[in-house]
Formats: sequence, C-alpha cells, structure tokens
Amino acid sequence: MGSVVLLRVIWVGALIVGTCTPVGAKPQLADRIVAVVDDEIVLYSEVVTHLRLAVMQQGSRDLESDEIEALFQTVLKGMVDEKLLLARAEEDSIEVDDERVEEAMRAEFRGLKAQYGEEQFAQQLQQDGLTEREIREQLRQKYRKDFLRQAMYGQLAQKVTVSYKDVEAFRKEYREQLPSLLGISHILIEIKPSEDRQARALKRAVALWERIQSGEDFAELARQYSEDPGSAPGGGDLGFFARGGFVPEFEEKAFALKPGEVSEPVKTEFGYHIIRVDAVRGDQIQVRHILIAMKPDEVDAQAVYQSTLELYERIQAGEDFAELAKQHSADQGSAELGGRLGAFLVENLPVAFKGVVGGMKLGEVSPPFRTEFGWHLLKLNDDRESLEDILKQLRMQKLFREVLDETRKKLYVDIRAGEG
Repeated sequence: MGSVVLLRVIWVGALIVGTCTPVGAKPQLADRIVAVVDDEIVLYSEVVTHLRLAVMQQGSRDLESDEIEALFQTVLKGMVDEKLLLARAEEDSIEVDDERVEEAMRAEFRGLKAQYGEEQFAQQLQQDGLTEREIREQLRQKYRKDFLRQAMYGQLAQKVTVSYKDVEAFRKEYREQLPSLLGISHILIEIKPSEDRQARALKRAVALWERIQSGEDFAELARQYSEDPGSAPGGGDLGFFARGGFVPEFEEKAFALKPGEVSEPVKTEFGYHIIRVDAVRGDQIQVRHILIAMKPDEVDAQAVYQSTLELYERIQAGEDFAELAKQHSADQGSAELGGRLGAFLVENLPVAFKGVVGGMKLGEVSPPFRTEFGWHLLKLNDDRESLEDILKQLRMQKLFREVLDETRKKLYVDIRAGEG
C-alpha cells in the first residue's frame, strides 16, 4: 500500500478484512484457510486473533497499515512453524510440563491485567474482539511452543561445539561489521526529580491531606488536584483490586487502612499519594487516591546526563564497564551481572538501542543516549564468553531451522494468500 494509514489496535481485523467494525462489536471475519500443515489447517480468523494479542502485548498504539500487514505475515509464519515444531516434538517424544505452561500463562495474564488495569483491560478486550478465555488459550499455546523449543534447543546444544579457534575466527570476521546476534550490556541511570522538586511535591500533598482532615471532600479535591489523569475525573476512584495490582509501597499502606480511613502522603516512584479505602470485598479493597506527581524536568535530565557522561569518560579512560554497572546501574537485574542483558537479534532490539548499535563495533561502548527509562551506556560485548555464547546460539538456530525444514519436507505444507 502506498498511502500511510494510522490505525488503532481495535481496527486490526477491520483493516485486514477491508471493512470497518464498530467499536465494541466483535469483527465478523470472512474466514478461510490460509495454511495447511499435514492434516491440520490454519484459519484466517485464528491468525487475526493471534495478531490482536500480539499488538495488545506491545501496548495500545497507532500502527501503520504496512506494519499490520508485515505482522500478519510474521504471525502466520510463526503459526506454521509452531505446527512443524509440534510435529517434530511428537516424532522425537519431546514433552513439556503442563503445570509449567499453566504457571507461565497465568503470570503473563496477570501482567497484562496489571499493565492495563482491571477495568481498562476488560474494555480493551471488548474493543479488540477478544475474550479472557481466548487470551489464556493463546498464551497457553505460546508457552507450550516456547518450552518445546527450549527442550529441542537443549537436545541440539549437545551437538554444537565451539572451539577457541572458532571464536577467534568469528571475532576476525566481524571486526568491521556486526553479526546478526549481539551480546549486549548496559548501564541505566534513571532521571529522577531533584530533592527540591520532591520537597515541593510533599509540601503540596501535606497541604491537601490537612484540608481533608479539616473536613473537605476527598473526591472533590481529587478532581481538582490529582495528577493521575486516569482516576482524577472519577474523584480518584481506582476501583476494587487485590494484592499484586499496584506498587508495594502503595499496597502496604492501602491494605493497612480501614474503610473510611485516609493515609498520610505515601511516596512511590510516581510521586506522593493520599489514599482512602472506601470498601472491602473479600480479599479486595476499593481505593481512591490523590497523586501529586514528581516529574523530573529537563534540568533534572541534563544533570543526570552529566553524571552518565562522567561514567562514559571513566570507561574510556580504562575503568571496567562491568564494575561500574554493578555500582551505578538502576537496572538491578542486569547490574548484578555487570550490566549483561544477554544476546539479541539486531531486528529484535528496542528502537532506541537499534539506532545506537548501527554505528558501533564489537567491544565498543556508546556515548550516553536517552530512552523513556533514563540515560544509557551500551556495550557490544566482545569477551570470549560472550562471543562463544553468540556463536553457539547462531549455530543452534541454524540447526533448529534445518530440523524444521527437514520436518517440512516430510509433511504437506501449503501457505496460501495471506490477506488477499
């Protein structure tokens, strides 16, 4: 398509079908067979349902028509590969633990709900023409496939060996260019509001708390002053939720309150909250809050940039990247590993990372660059352990593809027109 059309997630099915479906109504797809693998079929509607989940997992955002078309083809190819994988797993007597699949599915499902919020999650499902049952089943299939793939990779790993000579040849081959798989480390320095800004936010929150103690209406003050755009119009109402739905500091205080009680200002990563519990229902509580946000400004951002730049200069002067990551990175998971994030295909990197690595070589550290999370320093790992791991993964991917291609030759596979 030559023209660029921006579409919301709720129009994914409509775009592919070529007709528009009213918001809230489940799109009626002109169903047809889009692929056949041996004695199993892949329906057009199945691909679209998987497509909606894929977009939903990325977060509700505008997509261009060519992005949706490319994603459709990717999802279709993945579904065909999944059937080939299942066939090969059956042939090789590879099984996965059903309970492990269920645990992973439930964890991601809870994560999706937390990402959107209970009420918005339900609305998003309705808009996207999905049900909770469909989401659960798709996640179940996804994790079954992932665990089968891991099990097969485990078998293939026994067939893959990498020698010192292999690693050095790999290093030489990619001295002036990047391989498709990169070992990446980073240091993240968060942009936080200054102490003065935090003090002013606390002062505003305390003033509102005192007005509530004097008898002013909580909901009305929330409408006027809360900086949570999602709940402020409703008087700060967050609805009912159980433990696990909000950040720990907020939950700890909220679940300690009795109906009608109001907390003193509580600090979280988002700012200062004044919390009121309206009701208790089983293991859930109904909560209102007033948020006074602590948003860093450009002055704060530039101050953090200077700190990050100093770390970059120290690394350039010879200090160890891994040690500085352990000491300073705000990404605790990777900081403990010296900043290591693992190996990534270049096309799967976040957009900001992808733009940075394009001009780098193995072993280099990038100057500071900014994302929504803060300022980063990124390193393309070239130590022996990283290169050996990359080389192993590349060889296993090649072997895995060969196994699937071998399985494809044994079965009848017909991928038909994708979107017609």
